[in-house]
Amino acid sequence: MPLLIWLLLAVIATTGLLWQQRDSRQAVAQRFELRVSLMRDFVTSYTADLIEREAVQARASLTGASVGADQFAQAVAGFGYPAAVLIDSRGRALQVRPSDPAVIGTDLTSRYAHLRTALREGRPAVSPVVRSAVRGVPVVAFAVPFDSLSGRRVFSGAVTVRDGPLSAYLTSALSLSGAQIQLVDSAGSIVAANRPLDADIRTLAEENGPLAAAVRQGDHGRYRAGDQWWRYSSTPIAGTPWNLSATVSENVLYAAQADNEIAGRAALIGSAVVGLMVVVAIARARRSHQDLTSSEQRFRKIFDDSAIGMTLTDRHGRFIRVNPAACRLFGRTEADLIGRRFTDMIHPDDLEAVRAHGRAFLEQRADSFRREVRYVHADGHIRETATTSALLRDGDGRPTHFATQIVDMTERRALERARLAGEAELEQRAQQLQEANAHLADFIAMLSHDVQQPLTKIVGLGELLLEDWDHSSEGDKHSDVRRITSAGHRASELVNDVLTLARLDAGAMRARPVSLDLCHVVRGVVSAHQAGESTPVRVVAPDQTRGRADRKLLELILGNLLSNATKYGEPPIEVTVANRPDHVEIRVADHGEGVPVSFVPRLFDRFARAETGVAVSTSGTGLGLYLVRQLAEASGLEIAYQPNEPRGAAFVVTVPYSREDRPSPARPGFSRAGLRAHGMDPAEQDSARHAG
Repeated sequence: MPLLIWLLLAVIATTGLLWQQRDSRQAVAQRFELRVSLMRDFVTSYTADLIEREAVQARASLTGASVGADQFAQAVAGFGYPAAVLIDSRGRALQVRPSDPAVIGTDLTSRYAHLRTALREGRPAVSPVVRSAVRGVPVVAFAVPFDSLSGRRVFSGAVTVRDGPLSAYLTSALSLSGAQIQLVDSAGSIVAANRPLDADIRTLAEENGPLAAAVRQGDHGRYRAGDQWWRYSSTPIAGTPWNLSATVSENVLYAAQADNEIAGRAALIGSAVVGLMVVVAIARARRSHQDLTSSEQRFRKIFDDSAIGMTLTDRHGRFIRVNPAACRLFGRTEADLIGRRFTDMIHPDDLEAVRAHGRAFLEQRADSFRREVRYVHADGHIRETATTSALLRDGDGRPTHFATQIVDMTERRALERARLAGEAELEQRAQQLQEANAHLADFIAMLSHDVQQPLTKIVGLGELLLEDWDHSSEGDKHSDVRRITSAGHRASELVNDVLTLARLDAGAMRARPVSLDLCHVVRGVVSAHQAGESTPVRVVAPDQTRGRADRKLLELILGNLLSNATKYGEPPIEVTVANRPDHVEIRVADHGEGVPVSFVPRLFDRFARAETGVAVSTSGTGLGLYLVRQLAEASGLEIAYQPNEPRGAAFVVTVPYSREDRPSPARPGFSRAGLRAHGMDPAEQDSARHAG
């Protein structure tokens, strides 16, 4: 019986020892995989930060309509890239470093997959490792897309990863003797490692064939190479074509456990001391119980004191435990939450997505999920969060609870939206500044030519008149003075146009519409125009027609239209005032060659002049009709162009009625002379009225 008891105890002790050794090895293996995961997180953060800095630099200096070689070289120098390229929305190279004129304008997306991915899919892309054409060292390229004034562009820079901070980190990340760490791209080539690499681009299969074969079978485990076993772990790097793998000999990995295992075996050999073994077993059981109690206390401490919201719900989604941070996030007490459904707190727009994840949990299609979820606070406002939920199962694999962690992202999202709005406003301001610079350039060009021309004419004629004063006849003198006066009038008109343009741009021209006799205003403008022109202007208007407009601005509009008709049209020039049901139309028409059809869409643009017809041989600034449109908009009027029949151009100004000035439908308000001017017989109108 004692022998049987001893054998039974020995079996039990041996089984316990082997289980403990296996558990210890699994814990060491898990810590090894955790360290690999931490290395993965660092590499992911490093590449994401590099891509973000590259994107910020590109948006800051490469979004202009054109990017010069010096500007591009300065942007590339900020990163220390040995090579870089900037492509447009069609994949064509805008700039390259080192400079290569033969590449400019060629489509690079067909040759480089990472450029094609960044351009077409609008997301950053990383290339496999390649040899640099500049220094002949292995490099990888980071391509980032961004929006510019000319559409989407992609900036890509080459990085020497093997000699950079990433390789230095890998060298010190794992202190186990003989451990191998390497980053491998999608082609199997080694990007960086914790050991020196030569200038050749070698694959993992060439460096460590057994490891490469094991990685293809699974992301972690063990393999045999030579006369020993090796433990490995492999994980992808998000946002890159890279895979981080690490391997170490199990002799090194479990070296710390070797002495414990030898001691356990020695204890089994000395199993004759059964009492001691029993005491040791009891002590171990007690220690395990204490560890469990301590672990539960730590969990309670972490759960209750956590700064992020943590909840525990049953498989039906009802709250079992809620920490204080979650209570603050929901705006409710723990007593109010216990027993309520988790879905009652979710914003209706996110409810179906969360329910879909819950169904996937219960159908064993997933064990956890992470997504952005909005919750409704007790006072009604929305809380934006990053929510992570995991399904807990019992020993038989049956779902028991949902453990959820909730990070409040409301302020961060608000700041991000504010930042995006600020960037959009800054981009709009930059575009407005570019437009203002373009207008300024056109304005300076106009001043340097159109204003200087009449001034030069005045000075030249004045000097000539003074030199020949004693020898010239009275007729020649009068002719020269008239020419000087004409040039002065031209310069005065240009100055007035420039001043009007400046006031319009500054927003200083305010309309003060009042009820006006439009016929009187039209006749006054025509009289003033004819005082300086020989071309006759015919006015067709009723005796009186009233409308609502600013007299000064309306006179400027009509004066510019008459000057335009005189300069570019041919007689007869007619100004017609006519009542319409809802407004008054003032029509200025000539019988010249009219406006070319292709130029009509740009007729009222700033500094726009036709490239054919009479505009080619007639001097002008291209400001007249632009000022007419701006003055009309400032006055609340409308201006439109119509072809005149049978030939010529006509501009129609639409003036609204005042409420008290709107004519009666039965009495259009024309005098007999006005009716005859419109081709109507007053006698017929009287007959029709009596018949009615």
